[in-house]
Amino acid sequence: MNIKQLLQSPPSETYIKNSSKFITALFILAGILHYPTNGYGSVIVLGFAVFVLLGQKILLSQANKDFREMYFAKQQFEQTQNPDYLRYIDARSAQILRDNKVLSDKAKLEIAALREYVTKYLEK
Repeated sequence: MNIKQLLQSPPSETYIKNSSKFITALFILAGILHYPTNGYGSVIVLGFAVFVLLGQKILLSQANKDFREMYFAKQQFEQTQNPDYLRYIDARSAQILRDNKVLSDKAKLEIAALREYVTKYLEK
């Protein structure tokens, strides 16, 4: 096993890109800074790593909520044929693409599929 395989991120099944490489780099930096700074540099860097992990957790929970709501709106449209549900999906997906810069490929593909579904029915 070479070093590239060890540093490779696990396969992403979530809607947010994995930050494991960045966190690993921060842990290495904390180890390097430990002796020259008498541990203070390590504490600062590890605090930043916790901040990154908490930010990723918040983004992931928000993305999960957004996708759950969009799929529920799709289901409601199929039951009621109310075009407001399609407009919601269109507006929400556009906002997600604009606001969230760390979307995974899975999330981008699902948004593209939802937007294609919306255009198919809104153009009629």
